[in-house]
Amino acid sequence: MHSRILKSAMILACMIGLSACETMNLPQVTLPDVFSGNAGHKVALADGLEFTLPTAPWDEDETIDVAQQVEATWNNQTQSGTATFQGRINIQPDRARIVLIDDLGRRAVEIDWTAKQIIIQNANWFPQEFDTKRLLADIVMTYWPLDAVEDALPDNMSVHEGFGERTIRLDDTGRKYATIEHPIKDVWQGQAILKNQQFNYRIKINSIRTGN
Repeated sequence: MHSRILKSAMILACMIGLSACETMNLPQVTLPDVFSGNAGHKVALADGLEFTLPTAPWDEDETIDVAQQVEATWNNQTQSGTATFQGRINIQPDRARIVLIDDLGRRAVEIDWTAKQIIIQNANWFPQEFDTKRLLADIVMTYWPLDAVEDALPDNMSVHEGFGERTIRLDDTGRKYATIEHPIKDVWQGQAILKNQQFNYRIKINSIRTGN
């Protein structure tokens, strides 16, 4: 009973949040950050490390539609903190859309990704510790098929997948860049945890499919 109530609450919250993004003019949002796909979608993971997002957002026949609960925690040399969000992801071969809503119902992040360009809008109060482009790369590392992640990584990084876990390493030192735990049967149903050792943050995501 509790799980059904939680599922209904997550879906309702995310759908309300997504609707609000589409219909409300929210003043606390910066101008869109747009980067073109003409030369590939490049995301800086760290100095000298670039992650090349797939030009086409999704190379699968299946349409993905999920509601999520997201908890981000960070602890670097200057500060630490925790933030929670409701999320909604809709992915089709020609377009991926990601929306994060905070606990007050305010839009925190909206990402609209097509083969032509990626448009990112962040609220002014969204934690600066989280680069939204890198957050998008984290989502791809966590949920996209292994071969897509391999193609996206630079030559001096590699990904290895075991029983419900992915490990991304810096090949020149062998150090871990990130480790990812995800559901084995269906990555879009259940809890995934990404731990970024490079920047000392963690993202915990609980997902529920909402599509048919």
